[in-house]
Amino acid sequence: MDENIGQWEGDDFEDIYEQIIQSKIKDGRKTSMLCKSSEFEDDTSSDIDDDKNATGQPISYLDRLKDSQKFTYGRLKAFHDHQRTHFDAPYVYFPWGNNRQVVKAEMVSPHVYRAMKRYIQSSKLEVEQKQLCLIVLALVYRTGMRINEIIGIKVSDIADIGLINGRMVEVPKIILKPNRYRRLKSSSAKRVIPIDSLFKDDELKQFITFYYQQKRLKRRYLFSQGSGDQPLPAVLFSNMMKIIWDRLLITHDFTFHSFRHTTISHLALVLSDSPLAQVVTDYDKKHGDNIIKAILGNNKEQSIWFGLASLAGHLTPDTTFEHYIHTAHLLAGWQNSEAKLAIPITVFEMVTGIGYQTINRQDGRAYSPSTKQTNLVKMRGYLINKVASKESLLSYNRTPANTDYEQNTQNDAANTRPSIFIHPKIYDVIAFLKELQKISIDKRAERLVKVALWHGIPIHEGRQIYDRASQIFSDDRLLLSAPTGHKNQEVLVKAFDRAYQMSTDKPDELKLFVDIFSVKQNLNTSSIHFGIKETQLEMLQHFVTVGCQLIDASHWQIRAHSEQAARDIKKELGLDSSIRVGTRESFHGYEVRVVQKKCKRSNKNLAMTGNYYASSSVLKYFGYLVMLLVEDNP
Repeated sequence: MDENIGQWEGDDFEDIYEQIIQSKIKDGRKTSMLCKSSEFEDDTSSDIDDDKNATGQPISYLDRLKDSQKFTYGRLKAFHDHQRTHFDAPYVYFPWGNNRQVVKAEMVSPHVYRAMKRYIQSSKLEVEQKQLCLIVLALVYRTGMRINEIIGIKVSDIADIGLINGRMVEVPKIILKPNRYRRLKSSSAKRVIPIDSLFKDDELKQFITFYYQQKRLKRRYLFSQGSGDQPLPAVLFSNMMKIIWDRLLITHDFTFHSFRHTTISHLALVLSDSPLAQVVTDYDKKHGDNIIKAILGNNKEQSIWFGLASLAGHLTPDTTFEHYIHTAHLLAGWQNSEAKLAIPITVFEMVTGIGYQTINRQDGRAYSPSTKQTNLVKMRGYLINKVASKESLLSYNRTPANTDYEQNTQNDAANTRPSIFIHPKIYDVIAFLKELQKISIDKRAERLVKVALWHGIPIHEGRQIYDRASQIFSDDRLLLSAPTGHKNQEVLVKAFDRAYQMSTDKPDELKLFVDIFSVKQNLNTSSIHFGIKETQLEMLQHFVTVGCQLIDASHWQIRAHSEQAARDIKKELGLDSSIRVGTRESFHGYEVRVVQKKCKRSNKNLAMTGNYYASSSVLKYFGYLVMLLVEDNP
């Protein structure tokens, strides 16, 4: 490899480190990378492994250690630390822990991608900056280009756009070739990226508008500002992604290189024309067909993997398969499910003890007289029932170990406490309701099945959630607007996690909280009101006690006609001392709410102090959603 390492970016180091560490995987498919004798060899090493080195001698323990992922990780990290100290090498994140398989192997889901777009759109950046960030995000998510390839895109690298031969053409493609700011790893990295096919319609419109703007301003590089003679630095793009992930997610292992894994894995499904593409990616069937045509042309059957490798800039599919395709197991499973399995009837009878009469009685089409073959797909139901009923089918494969495993599995299932949530994945429910809400009321029922399955929600659970939402809201809404602000989002994320845990560990307490909320809730206010009678105070005590387990006590506030009255009731009921108190003049009773700290920015604001606590919509949003999810009779 004829490379100047001094010009490498962090992404380049991640790529090569990943390949080195992947080569240490012991999967039985290839010979160990380390097959040589060692001066440290001892007599006990032959007991470790049957592998032999080039001289036919057993590999020593030290050689075995050198050929492990753990050892390789340590040496690579030490090597890179040395490069950073003495040669100013870029920072590379090693997210290992106990998993030492690859440098970076995370996929960015469509949900995370859409959340990143929304975060940029809601940010306080200027319009031009938002436009640039959104296009960079779309480009790296849809194409999987390396970071140095993106920063080096010139306006002149964009082809098939503008007035060509007297007619307007807008099917842009990026022609990747080396320039002053863009190194390409090999000749195979020179390629054409058909963004007109890879981008969604809204992303393509944004890109075309941005291209015309940069061309009008006579900027040389696509991602540049000012004179446009120099591209924006690579660290800007990587830091932008990291900041967005850090703000959106509690924990993550994403780096800029994760996008490359994501694109290649997604396109592996799309180019295979697998129905899994509509589940794992956000491409529909029509868009997938356009991508297949753009990348593979008329050679679909012969060049799926070579076409994918070419788009990724790899010389052969070997690198693509070994390091990038995380959906290969899904593809293999789908293809197995589509397989037309048949075996000779004599073999089938010898293995299972099931003869022709039984086969014909179960399904007259299962046996083909012309080929003497038994169609296993036609017999699937019968075979499953036989196994499930523990009859003699394949009884020779039933060992004491298998019996113990089955017994343990049954015991585990008996000890598992089910959640009282209708569906345990809260964010899938939110996405499900949001999508249904966009559909006109008269068409929701017929679209419900498709939307539920798209979000991984069983149909009966989807109907139950939809029916409950329709009963709660008298208008066409199915869900309240989510609270804004990253601090409110942090509170909600913790509350949802705790609510699910409580739905399994303390279901009665959660049910009590929901029952009180359903009685006291009011769509017009974000607070809950309680009277002064003993039964009301008991409800207040239960509601706030459970509420503080879901949302930290410091976010709660109790207000009465005076602060002293609020302090007294807090002490009388034995509530958490961190709960805030406040005054609501001329109010007869007690008001409970979740608050957020705000800053007075205008004289029109009637707040008495510069910093004050205002009602947050977190409680209302959280309460209504949990009310939807908790079953009536768990």
